[in-house]
Amino acid sequence: MPLSSLRMEQDVETVINVLRPGPLGIIEHKFSATEVHEAKAAVDRAVLSWRQSTALEKWSSNEMPESTGT
Repeated sequence: MPLSSLRMEQDVETVINVLRPGPLGIIEHKFSATEVHEAKAAVDRAVLSWRQSTALEKWSSNEMPESTGT
């Protein structure tokens, strides 16, 4: 599997883990501003990386081979 695909898979897992609801106790937990900021930053980084990987893969698949001068 290409490295970019592995990285994208890790990023998707990060988003899922951050957004996944946990046990009832976590719902009652009052998250600090720092915890909320860190979670949001992790999701933002993962989504940005995911978008960049997708754009790169689209660009790579659309790239035409160079002409050989014939």
